[in-house]
Amino acid sequence: MSLESIEIRELQNYHRDSVLAIWREGRSFLKESGVSQWQKGDYPGEEAFFEDLSEKRGRVVLKDGVVVAVFAFTLTPEASYTTLQGSWKTEEGEYLTIHRSAVKRDVMGKGIMGVILSYCIKEAERRGKKSVRVDTHMDNKPMRASLVNNGFEELGELTLLSGSEEGDKRLGFERLI
Repeated sequence: MSLESIEIRELQNYHRDSVLAIWREGRSFLKESGVSQWQKGDYPGEEAFFEDLSEKRGRVVLKDGVVVAVFAFTLTPEASYTTLQGSWKTEEGEYLTIHRSAVKRDVMGKGIMGVILSYCIKEAERRGKKSVRVDTHMDNKPMRASLVNNGFEELGELTLLSGSEEGDKRLGFERLI
């Protein structure tokens, strides 16, 4: 698949059905893979969609005008990241965090996650941040591989402090700009 016709756009209300479908596919894929991430309640779902929309932090990835992936990013410190059993490379407030990334099944493994990570690195740099952070489930092998392949370093385990997965463990990754 050529990545030349890929666009990233700010999330809009009319993307709702496509985004919710991609998140449902993501939940199914994780469940089939034996990963407990995104298996409690309807997360991510409509509530996350409308929060990302209203906060202008959601993005969609379009391939030939069709939504093939979704993600969000935040610029404020993540409380859960204070629980890292290890050391971050940057201080609080110096990073952009990626959330809720999911790619349609029919384009998985075709470089879309690399496009998302590259976008977030450029966005962090544009906004004066020193790094990009992300967390994922220990058993989410495709995401872990994408992160490592795109220059992110695994820095330790952390505990989620809020949301439907409060108390669950994740691996923290960071890439310096």
